Amino acid sequence: MTASKCVFLVVALAGLLNGCGTPDVNPALPRARSGYVDFYTDSPLGLSWKVKRAAEPNGPLRAVFSQFEPVAGNILRLATPPGTWQFEVWFSNEVTTGPQKVEVTVADGKVTPVRVSLQPEGNILIENKSFAYRSTARATRRVSKISTEEQENFRIVPNPGSPQDYHVKEQMSYFVKPSAPVAAGPTN
Repeated sequence: MTASKCVFLVVALAGLLNGCGTPDVNPALPRARSGYVDFYTDSPLGLSWKVKRAAEPNGPLRAVFSQFEPVAGNILRLATPPGTWQFEVWFSNEVTTGPQKVEVTVADGKVTPVRVSLQPEGNILIENKSFAYRSTARATRRVSKISTEEQENFRIVPNPGSPQDYHVKEQMSYFVKPSAPVAAGPTN
């Protein structure tokens, strides 16, 4: 195998391991031929965002952001080409009724805010299975432990706004300064 093929494999593997999509961006000035979408909550909730985008209302969705580690603060900003886009929003660290779609208009050099709230939908039972290996007199055997716990279930409610002049996230009217790490929870 040539050196260039090895470098390509390492770069491709690193991309797969690091997740997919564009990073949460916050440039001092907007990039040319690019708009921005700010998915935000009313307070920092420590959410692990999963966002997909389609070029048309019923078109195929493609992951543009997926990160297991929670996003710092209350804003997830994604760079997006200008146009009208169909987004799907979900979280990997909250129990929800499922991903929600929202249509967002993105303007060149502008920011389109999308307020995302979590509306309580009641409680559900979550079943957890864990496995352990225990030694016996004759051999090692696998032991299963099944537990259930009640957790609050939320419905994701995205509400898009109109494109606004570009400012860094910290200067947007809906920015909330993070105080300390917080546990995820609902917003109104």
